[in-house]
Amino acid sequence: MCRISARLWALSFLFLLAWPSPATPAPLERPVPHVEPVRQLLQDVAVRIDIEAEQTRGICTGWIGWSEEVRSAAYTAAHCYRDGARYRVTLGTGETVYASALTRWEGLDLMALWIPRGALRALRNWKPIPGGAFHVLYVLNERGGPLRFVDVPIPRVYWEIRFENHPSAVALPLYSVPGTSGAPVIDAADGLLVGMVVGFVTERPEVAAVVPAQNIYEALSGAARSR
Repeated sequence: MCRISARLWALSFLFLLAWPSPATPAPLERPVPHVEPVRQLLQDVAVRIDIEAEQTRGICTGWIGWSEEVRSAAYTAAHCYRDGARYRVTLGTGETVYASALTRWEGLDLMALWIPRGALRALRNWKPIPGGAFHVLYVLNERGGPLRFVDVPIPRVYWEIRFENHPSAVALPLYSVPGTSGAPVIDAADGLLVGMVVGFVTERPEVAAVVPAQNIYEALSGAARSR
C-alpha cells in the first residue's frame, strides 16, 4: 500500500493491457432498476487478486471490465504491481487463473491484467461521479477474508480533500482497508461504474480516494485510438 497526500494508503490494484481487441467502454444497454440486481452484477464481475512475488505476497481487488471469446481483462490499481510477480485472479465463480500479460498507466494508477478466460460477465458501462447525493455499492477486501459487497449512501463528494499523489482522485465517504485497492464503485441506482478505490486517508479510513470512471475510460479509449 502506498501513502498518498492527506496521507492516503493505496489499497488494491488494477491492470490495463494494450491488447489487439479494443477495451473501450460500451454504450449503456439498460439501467439496472433495483439494488439486488446491481449487487449481483458486482458479485459477478468483482475479482480478488493475489500478488505472488519471490520475496513478498500481497492482495488487491479489481473487476472484469472486458471479455471476449477466449480472454478477459481484469482492471485494478497499478500501485499493486511488483516486479517479477505473478498475479492470481479469483473470479466470482471461485475459479482462479493467472494473468498472462499486463499494462500499467502509472499516472492514473490503473492496470489491466489479461487472463486466458473468455465469455465472462463484464462491467463496461460507466458515468461521471454524480454531483449531489447518491448511493453506491463497492467491494471491501479485508486481508484473509471473503470479498464484502457494501451498500453505502454518499451524501456528497468531499471536493475540499485533494490527494497529492493521486491528483485525479476524489474523496468519498467509503470505509477502506489494505487489500481494497482497485475495487470498483458502482451507482446502486443503475449499475454503472463511477470509480475505482485507490487508497484511503490514514487518519480517516472512512474516507477513500476514488479515481473517477471517466478518467479510467479516457485512458482506455486513448490507448485504443493509438493502436
